[in-house]
Amino acid sequence: MDALELTVDSGRPVTSAGRFFQLGHDLLALLDELSETPLDWRITRVWTGSVGVAVAPPEDKADEVRVLRLVVAGLGLANSGERPSADEWSPDAVKAAHRFVEDGRAADNEADWVPPQLALVSDKPRLRSVVQLTPGLSENLQRMQPFERKMFGAVRGELVGLNVSRGNRASLRLPNRRIVRVGFDTVLRDDLKNALYAQVELSGEVKQDDDGRVFHIKADALRTLVKADVRWDQLYGADPDFIAGVPVDEWLKVHRGDA
Repeated sequence: MDALELTVDSGRPVTSAGRFFQLGHDLLALLDELSETPLDWRITRVWTGSVGVAVAPPEDKADEVRVLRLVVAGLGLANSGERPSADEWSPDAVKAAHRFVEDGRAADNEADWVPPQLALVSDKPRLRSVVQLTPGLSENLQRMQPFERKMFGAVRGELVGLNVSRGNRASLRLPNRRIVRVGFDTVLRDDLKNALYAQVELSGEVKQDDDGRVFHIKADALRTLVKADVRWDQLYGADPDFIAGVPVDEWLKVHRGDA
């Protein structure tokens, strides 16, 4: 399975354990921003000397390696001066990437600093992509930070993911299949657990990107949506003009192809 390998102080003994652990935390935060549902990322390997760690998706969700590729591809684009796709990289994802790269910079008076590197490794040795976490990449990401606006509002969709073991995070799938990341206070945990895979309305502080698309909501209220179960005879009786007086079975044949 593909994995991301983060290497700090390449080619020399590690000089800052704090930098290594901070970068590991930042990498998980970036993966969380790019995955559609909360995942329990696995550490598959740790090595010392030039300290490093390999991160992969859960074994039962091997297809989520696409997120690993998204990280390296997006950072590679930013390294060359191009902004990653707004459809996949929300403003929060760009912000997380900038924080990740920035935290790997040299400390004061660290003359022999070498940039950390992030590599996408595969079972196939030739398929290896490497990105250096350089000051230039950090500056590019800062310059590319998209505009966002915050307001109070409500979002409706299907609650498709929930994680309370590593921060209160959830995912809401909109009717157009886009994913909105959800943050919430502990008081909503049980309500969200009970509403998993149900249609809900979340209210709270909403974040929109520069195209007006909602990408995050800090939810403070939840309402489960109930789908009305209305039979055709009830509908016909309530609004006889709805099908213009045509018998229900004939109307269905014309508009749906069946009765």
